[in-house]
Amino acid sequence: MNEEEYIRNKMGNKCSFRVPDGYFEQLTARVMSQLPEERTQQKPALVKRLRPLLYAAACICIAVFSVAIYFNHKDAEQQQVAAINAPQQDVYYTDTYIDEAADYAMLDNEEIYYSLLADI
Repeated sequence: MNEEEYIRNKMGNKCSFRVPDGYFEQLTARVMSQLPEERTQQKPALVKRLRPLLYAAACICIAVFSVAIYFNHKDAEQQQVAAINAPQQDVYYTDTYIDEAADYAMLDNEEIYYSLLADI
């Protein structure tokens, strides 16, 4: 005996899945009765209401910083031009500056004397 015949003999040809009478005729009415009532208009969230103001504030900040950078750059250029056009001044070094430079270069007195003699 194959499996299908065995199942038919045990269970029969009757479908065991049934829907109660009038189920689909009343389904729409039952679903609609379980839905919540129509909602009232909710106010948008605070962030959504303030979003245009936030965008405007961001644009203003960007504009202010851009103008500040532009003028700062222009002042720096004017200072460079003034420094180039200014008469050259003699620069005098103090002993402490020379000592610090020698320490930084790790030169002792003998090496300084040798380098000065090599220039002659």
